[in-house]
Amino acid sequence: MENELKYKWIPRPGINLEDSSYSEFLGFPDPVEDIVQRRGFSPAFLNSDYSELSSWRNLPGAEEAALILEEAVRNNELIIVHGDFDADGITATATAVRVINALGGRATFHVPCRFKEGYGLRETAVRKCIESEAGVLITVDCGITAIDEVAALKKAGVKVVVTDHHKPLDKLPDADALVDPELAGDCNTPWRHLAGAGVIHFVLRGLAEKMGAENIPELEPDLVSIGTVCDMVALTGDNRILVKRGLEILRSNPSPGIQALIRASGVKNTELTARDIGFGLGPIINSSGRITHANEAVKLLLETEPRLAEEMASSLERVNKKRRNLDASVFSEATTLLADTEAHVGVAASAQWHPGVLGISASRLARQLNRPVVLISWEGEIGRGSARGVQGKPVYQILAAAMDRGLLLRFGGHEQAAGLTIEKEKYEEFRTFVDTCAESLFQDVSTPVLYIDGGLSPKNCNGTVLHALEKLAPFGEGNPEPVWIARSVYPVSFRSVGQEGKHLQVSFQQGENTLRGIGFGLGHRTSELNRLLDIAFTLSADSWRGGDTVQLVIKDIKPAARKLN
Repeated sequence: MENELKYKWIPRPGINLEDSSYSEFLGFPDPVEDIVQRRGFSPAFLNSDYSELSSWRNLPGAEEAALILEEAVRNNELIIVHGDFDADGITATATAVRVINALGGRATFHVPCRFKEGYGLRETAVRKCIESEAGVLITVDCGITAIDEVAALKKAGVKVVVTDHHKPLDKLPDADALVDPELAGDCNTPWRHLAGAGVIHFVLRGLAEKMGAENIPELEPDLVSIGTVCDMVALTGDNRILVKRGLEILRSNPSPGIQALIRASGVKNTELTARDIGFGLGPIINSSGRITHANEAVKLLLETEPRLAEEMASSLERVNKKRRNLDASVFSEATTLLADTEAHVGVAASAQWHPGVLGISASRLARQLNRPVVLISWEGEIGRGSARGVQGKPVYQILAAAMDRGLLLRFGGHEQAAGLTIEKEKYEEFRTFVDTCAESLFQDVSTPVLYIDGGLSPKNCNGTVLHALEKLAPFGEGNPEPVWIARSVYPVSFRSVGQEGKHLQVSFQQGENTLRGIGFGLGHRTSELNRLLDIAFTLSADSWRGGDTVQLVIKDIKPAARKLN
């Protein structure tokens, strides 16, 4: 029986990143020129030079935060950096410690244990900070909702700087400085969508300037670029500049910790892309906070001895393998539980699921089902969960309504990603409520869509087009990697590869042109490769064959047809 088609293919809606004059882009190959025009790329956007990064003073609260840190450094006060246990929080933590110490300060860090403390600034961290007689506690990627905890620290005489990028509550913590782009509301500034690592980078630039050391190498945004990509914020404005500059450093002069991490991920640092960060480095960094303790990743990023860094990276990769196995189990079971449901929000729970991998599985399921997904792991009568939305169907507003209804103990996050804590007795009411709420917001539970940027004939799948596309990178949220279609190609050879034949390796022929492709997660679709096909794909360098050789990264396949449908 023919496999059900996974995606509905539709032309990508206009993105309009910039208003620009297209005359300056003559010289790009025609397919890339079309992308430039449809997305409205300007010369400034394509250039994205680090010198064009917004002034750190433009970010509200950064001046006050930098002054407090400057005073603490000059007075040799202990500064505790309190981070989060995901890749954004981990890289933000390491960035802050690295820069403050390089400027002559005395910084250490605390990242909570996901399983014992939970997310954010909590009582355990407050107690440790007070006992250590720290002069300043600075949060990174968290803290904007920690009202009681900040009050306790202030009462004990500790100065508190909150740097975050999450949504605040109606009431703000009474910190000595608050730095959070969310406090600016709906404004169209280059820094509006900074990740947590980007926010602390701005504050540290202010500190370095006040210390007369703006050009220290520790201030480069190499770690910031990792956190920014992994947190899936829009790669536009200052985020694009930070990631582009960070990639240059990661490729040319990685620190010992990053170099070891790159080797463990199996990518080449000279060819590193945002995709490699998202699918290679990021999962290894994240695995520590999900399975063991995020301290391991922070220590790796701060390590300066190559041999020790290699050992630490190897250890983290072993943890990452365990994470992949746990994720596979959760994803399989959750897929079965949600297979026959047509709810506008997929909600599932189990006492057998590892809470550290719920977010990964929820993200994959949300994309597969084209609707928000909430997965919950029970420990006794309390459940900890992760929620993920999809494009056009955010999840934060729904969870906020559930919180207001008294159905959640805690929650927090972004439009498309959030964590939550719930009592088991409220679970069924929660399921019903979020579906009813989503029904009024989302009009359909449809087949997932694959956005197509244009056609690319096999003869144009070459190094010239690939190199032109690289000038539009880095790709990610807000600037998605172009997805092309090629019509009526014939698969002349193919095989399932990878563990358990999970991936598809295939060669296509059209006239005199032969194209090599890899379809990640498509190994089960070999039965469809006995006819002419239309294929949807992105274009990438074929690192195995080198030179200007390219390969197709297959996103979907369909029997050959004339129109997008």
